[in-house]
Amino acid sequence: MKYILSGGGTGGHIYPALAICHELEKEDKDAEILYVGKKDSLEEELVKKEGFAFKSIHISGLPRKKINKDTVITMFNLLRGLNECEKIIKEFKPDVVIGTGGYVCAPIVMKAQQKGIKTVIQEQNAFPGKTNRFLSRKADLIFLNFREAQKYFNNEHIIFTGNPVREDFSYIDRNKARNKLKLKEEKLVFSFGGSGGQESTNDALKEILKDQKDLDFKLVHVTGKEHYKNFIADLDIPKNVEILDYTYEVPTYLMASDLVIASSSAMTLAEISAVGLASILIPKAYTAGNHQVFNANSYENMGASSVITEDILNGQRLLEEIQKILKDHKLREEMAENSKKLGNPKAVKEIVKEILERLA
Repeated sequence: MKYILSGGGTGGHIYPALAICHELEKEDKDAEILYVGKKDSLEEELVKKEGFAFKSIHISGLPRKKINKDTVITMFNLLRGLNECEKIIKEFKPDVVIGTGGYVCAPIVMKAQQKGIKTVIQEQNAFPGKTNRFLSRKADLIFLNFREAQKYFNNEHIIFTGNPVREDFSYIDRNKARNKLKLKEEKLVFSFGGSGGQESTNDALKEILKDQKDLDFKLVHVTGKEHYKNFIADLDIPKNVEILDYTYEVPTYLMASDLVIASSSAMTLAEISAVGLASILIPKAYTAGNHQVFNANSYENMGASSVITEDILNGQRLLEEIQKILKDHKLREEMAENSKKLGNPKAVKEIVKEILERLA
């Protein structure tokens, strides 16, 4: 069978699609896979790194403010993108088109639905994005992670699977990960704010590092590429602290960690649950529909995470929470166990199994 996958803008939409790509390759030996995304984008970088064929289209997201010239540009790009997708579908002739969210997947899934090609939606969040809500109306299958999301979809073809995670998480080995990072007995706190970083977390951690000459734990923090220079400026970094602009080794750091600090994108949560980790979640307040708050609340309500919203976040508050969790072994173990219960490491296998059984 021939498959087109599309999803982009952030790693939260791209990594699920890539996980599905890899599983399709394993389960369908005749699979031909094409990824459609925005030119010069994060999805193009990651997809090509994974070795999958990639076709770029012109597309841009709708501005969140009132109608202006950007709206006109967006509509022009949408029409251009639809025409490009018409050509892609005509040449590739897919049997199934799979969208994992982000505005980039709208034109290819829309065009497939217009042509009667089977379409699949995979939604990661408790509060679904506009693109997936719109595309779901004609989708042949919808895969959800959070049960709270079901009420936003008017479609009977819904299956709860959890979120698909990267293949790296199929081989969880804490000792191997810690040896790779040359860690000994020290506790590791890993902090990252998604593929682009998170300014509020950067500010809070920079405040901690300016006030504390030394930390009694190892800290690895990922700033995001565009924030790195500003973060390290005028900062005397302690020897037990490592600051990165970006890393492809998130699975290794998570497996080696005792505590993770992260935003609450659905895919970050899925990866935290795949490992089974205690976490401090800092939901990004500016996400569409405030979906990260919905995600974070779901984890906090299950005793898997501690949540600090951006409006009350500062260095002192964050450090107090870190120390509270690190010093309480029982609490940390309970949070880790609850986290693991919320994940499904077999999600990608279930998704591909359903696609092959129902749509082949």
